[in-house]
Amino acid sequence: MEMGASNLAEKVVEYTFYAVFFIVPIIWLPVTSELFEFNKMIVVYLGTSVILAVWALKSIEEKQITLRRTPVDIPIVLFVLANILSTIFSIDRHTSIFGYYTRLNGGLLSTFSYIILFYAFVTFFNREKLLKALKVLVASSAVVTLYAILQHPNPFFRNPDGSFRGIDAGYWRQNSEARVFSTLGHPNWLAAFILMLTPFGLYLLTLAKNLWIKTTYLLLLIGYFLAFTFTYSRGGTLGFIAMLAVLVAGLIAFYRKNIRRWNWKAVFASLKWPKTAFFVSVIIIGWILTLFLFENAFTSRGLDITSLTAQGETQLASEGAETGKIRLIVWKGGLEIFRNFPLFGSGVETFTYSYYLFRPTENNLTGEWDFLYNKAHNEFINYLSTTGIVGFTSYMLIIITIVIYLLKKLWAEKTVFLGVFYLLALSSYTGYLVQNFFGFSIVPIALLFFLIPAFVFVAANPQKNTSLKLEFLKNSTIGLVAKVGTFFLGAILISGSILMWTADYYYTTGISTNDLGKSYQDLKFSTALRPDEPLYKAALGLTTISLAVTNMENISKERLKEGFDYLNQATNSSPNNLNILEIRLDALKGLAALDQRYLPQMVETAEKIAVLAPTEAKKQYDLASAYTAIGDIEKSQKQLEKVVELKFNYQLAWESLLRIDKKLGDSSSLAKHKEDYESIFKEADANQLLEN
Repeated sequence: MEMGASNLAEKVVEYTFYAVFFIVPIIWLPVTSELFEFNKMIVVYLGTSVILAVWALKSIEEKQITLRRTPVDIPIVLFVLANILSTIFSIDRHTSIFGYYTRLNGGLLSTFSYIILFYAFVTFFNREKLLKALKVLVASSAVVTLYAILQHPNPFFRNPDGSFRGIDAGYWRQNSEARVFSTLGHPNWLAAFILMLTPFGLYLLTLAKNLWIKTTYLLLLIGYFLAFTFTYSRGGTLGFIAMLAVLVAGLIAFYRKNIRRWNWKAVFASLKWPKTAFFVSVIIIGWILTLFLFENAFTSRGLDITSLTAQGETQLASEGAETGKIRLIVWKGGLEIFRNFPLFGSGVETFTYSYYLFRPTENNLTGEWDFLYNKAHNEFINYLSTTGIVGFTSYMLIIITIVIYLLKKLWAEKTVFLGVFYLLALSSYTGYLVQNFFGFSIVPIALLFFLIPAFVFVAANPQKNTSLKLEFLKNSTIGLVAKVGTFFLGAILISGSILMWTADYYYTTGISTNDLGKSYQDLKFSTALRPDEPLYKAALGLTTISLAVTNMENISKERLKEGFDYLNQATNSSPNNLNILEIRLDALKGLAALDQRYLPQMVETAEKIAVLAPTEAKKQYDLASAYTAIGDIEKSQKQLEKVVELKFNYQLAWESLLRIDKKLGDSSSLAKHKEDYESIFKEADANQLLEN
C-alpha cells in the first residue's frame, strides 16, 4: 500500500529531527574556519530548511496549515519581535542577522531556526515519537561522552615512556587532557550539554524494562558524570548542583503525601536487584567514587572564593588572573553597554563590537588583556546588552512561563512517570539557567533550550493541533503553483546552507595558504558564493593588495584598485566591525612601508579603530605607532602616555615612550618616565635602553 503524501511528510519531518538530534552534538570538521559551532549551525539550518519545506508542502496538500498552540506562544512572539527590532537598530545589522562569524549561533537566522523547530516538534510529535527522539539524543550523547572520557589520560593510549595519555593529546592548541571538551569544542560547553541530558538519561532508565538496557543506561549515566568531572567546569558544576537540588526537592514534593507514612522496609526492598532504585543507587555510588578519585572543578583548580571580587590594580595585573575576576570585568562592560543602549541593546550578537566601546580599563591589567570577547560570558547580561530591556524581558518571559508551567504540572500530576518527566525536565532547565549565568549558549545548548519545552508540551499533550483552512488552494492551478514555488523555496534554503558551508571552506583555505595566487582564487570563489559576507571581502582585499605589490618594480595599479574596492565594500557594509578594520590597517601598513602616500590612510584607519576601542591598550598603541610613522612625534608622545595610563605594565609602550621623549628632547618628561619605568620594571635599565 502506497504511503499518502501527508504521512510521508510526517515521516520526513520525524527522521529529519532524529538526524539533527544525533548529528549536531557530534559533528566537527577540521576544514572550516571554526571546527565546532559553524558546522553544527549548518546542520541546524539544513534540518530546519527540510522541515519547513516539507511542512509547507504538507499544508498545501491538505489545504490547511496545522499548528499546535503552546503556553509560550505569546512570549515567543514577543521574543521574535524584540530580536527583529534589535536587529533593525543594530550597530552591525549583518552580524545581527547571521550571527558573529564564525559562531553564527544567536543571530536572527538561528533564532528563527530554533523557533521553527520548536513548533514543528510540538505539531508533528506525540509521546511515542518523543521517546524515540530522547533515545536518539542520548545515543548521540553516548558518543560525545565516550570521546570525552578517552581525551583524559587513560590506559588505552600511552606515551613512548609508557605513561597514560588522551586519545588526541597534542592535536589541539588547548590541553584536552587537563580539561576535556569532546565534540563540543570547550569544557564548559560539554559540561552544560551533559548536565542538561543527565535527567533525561535517568528518565529513560526508569522506563527501561530489559535488564541489559537498564545496565546500558547505568553505564552511560556513570560515564556522563565521569566526562562531566573531566571538564572541571565551575559554572557547569554549579549548574549540576542546582539540577540535583531541584531533583531532590521535587521528589520530596511529588511524594509529599507518602513521606509521613514512610515504610523503611519498602524502601530497602526497592533497592534490591534488579529494580530501578538499585540501578540509581549504583549510579550515585559511581558518582561519589568519581569525585573521590578525580576531585572536582573547585578543588582540583584551586578556587579561592574570596578572589572572585576584582579589587585593586596589583591583583588584577598578577600573572594568570583568576577567571572569576575577568568575568566580573566583562560583565561590568556588558552592563555599561546596556546603560548606553537601554531599549533594544547594541544589536543581536554585536557584543564583540559594543564591548570595545565600553570595555573597563581594568581589563588591560589581566592575563586576557588583548583577548577578543564575542560574548558576555553570562547569557542574561549578553541578552541585556545586545537586545536591551525589551529583548531581555521577552527572554525572561519565556523562561518564567516554562518554569511556572512545569511547577504547576509537577504539583498537580498524579501519574508517576509523567510527574517524574516534568521534574527531570525542570531540573535540566534549572541546571541550564545556573550554568548560563557563568557562560553562554552554543548550538546544542540553544537547541535544547528551545526543544526541552517542546518535549514537555508533547508529553503533557494538553491541546490538540489547530488548523487554518486555505480555501484558495482548492483551485488546482493555484495549488500547483504553490507546490512548485514551495519546492523551489525549499531548494533555495537547502542549497543556501550548503553554499554557506562551501564558501567558508574556500575562505578557510584562502586564508590558510602562503600561496598568494591560490589564496586569491579561493577567496574570490568564497566571495562569489557569499557576496554579502564582509569578512570574505576584507580578506580578499588584503590578498589582492599583497598580490599587487609582489613585483616592486611593476606594481599593478588595477589590482591595487581592486583590492581597495573589496576593502571599502567590507568596511562600508560593516563599519563597526573591528576585525575588518584591523585587516584594512594591516593592508595599509604593508603599503605604507613601500609608499609613504598611504601613511595618511593608515593613520585614519588606526584613529577609527582607536575611537571604536577607546580603552583597549593595544589598539591605542597601534595609533601611537601610526603617528610615529608619519613623523608626528608630539601626538605620538601624548598617545603613548594615554596607553601607559590604560595599562601601566605595558613594557613595549613604555620603551617607545622613552625613545619618543628622547627624540623630542623633552628632558622633564624623559626623567619622569624613566623613573616610572624603572619602578615598574625592576630589572629594566632605561639608560641602557636609550643607548641601544
